[in-house]
Amino acid sequence: MNSQPAIATSYTELAICSLTDWALVSAQGADATAYLQGQLTADLSQLAENDHQLAAHCDAKGKMWSNLRICHDGEGYSYLLRRDVREQQLTEIKKYAVFSKITLIADDSRSVLGVMGTQAADFLSQHFSQLPDASQPRVSEGSTLLLWLATPENRYIVITEPANAEALLTQESAAVCEQQRWLAADIAAGIPVIEAANTAQFIPQATNLQALNAISFKKGCYSGQEMVARAKYRGANKRALYWLAGTAKHAIAAGSAIELQMGENWRKTGTVLCSVMVEPNTLWVQVVLNNDLGTNDRFRVEGESDSELRIQPLPYSLDDA
Repeated sequence: MNSQPAIATSYTELAICSLTDWALVSAQGADATAYLQGQLTADLSQLAENDHQLAAHCDAKGKMWSNLRICHDGEGYSYLLRRDVREQQLTEIKKYAVFSKITLIADDSRSVLGVMGTQAADFLSQHFSQLPDASQPRVSEGSTLLLWLATPENRYIVITEPANAEALLTQESAAVCEQQRWLAADIAAGIPVIEAANTAQFIPQATNLQALNAISFKKGCYSGQEMVARAKYRGANKRALYWLAGTAKHAIAAGSAIELQMGENWRKTGTVLCSVMVEPNTLWVQVVLNNDLGTNDRFRVEGESDSELRIQPLPYSLDDA
C-alpha cells in the first residue's frame, strides 16, 4: 500500500467546500481574553492579531468537550468547531460567563468555506486584496476572515457573509465538492475531529493536540488543567491519534471501534473520531488507539474480512511533544 495516499484525486487543482458541518461561536466583550484563558488549553495572551490557534475546551477531569480553532474577530474572538458539538460546548463554556463581561453566542450570520488545491491562492486572490500565508495565517477584510492552514498544502478557511460565499460557490461551480473532502484533508493533517459521539471522552493529548501547539503548559489555570498537566509530567496518557488508510466497503461512524490483528485473531480496539471514503473501496480513518502501535500492525473494519487498514504518517512528531 502507498505510504502516502493522494488526497481527492478529482480535485487536485481547486476544491471549494461549503463547511456546513462546522459552526462558529462568537465571544465578544471586555473580559473575552481573560475569560477564555480560564476555559481553553491554549494561551490566548500569546495569540497575535494576524494568527489563529487550535485549542481544546475541557471539563474538570480534563476530558474535551470539543477542540476548536480560534482567532481574533472584532473586539473579541470567533472560534470554529463541529456543528453537532456546538450547543453542548456553548452550554458548558457559558456556565460562569455571568460573572464576566463576555457574550458567547452561536454565530450563523456568516458562512464557512474551505478552499484547497494548487489553484486555491490564485482563485482567492481574484476576490480578496490580501491572502493569509505562513507569515500571517489570519487576514481580515471587511466582515470576512481568511485563515491559512499549513497542512495539507494550499488550504484556506473563508468566513464570510452568505452572499459572498454563494458568489464564490457559483463562480467556480465546477470546483465545488462535498465537505467530506475537507474532512479527509483534516485526517491527513492529523487535526482531531471531535463529534458529539466523542465529547467528554478524551484528554487533549490522546488526540495529539500537544503536537499541534494547542496546549500551553506555562499559562495560568484553566478548566481541566490539573489532569492535562498530569498526563504530560507523569506520563498518564497512553493513547494517540492515528490516520489509517486502506480498503473497506463503507465509512465507520464516530464512536465505533475497529479491529486489530492479534496473531490469527482480530480484537476490537480504539475509538473512531471520523472516517471518509475518499474513493470507492478506499477508506481513511481518524482513530484514537494505544500509543505503542507501529506501521506493521494490521487493522480492519469490524467484521469485514476483506478490509485492510494501515497506519499512515502524520505531518508532525509526537516524540518531543
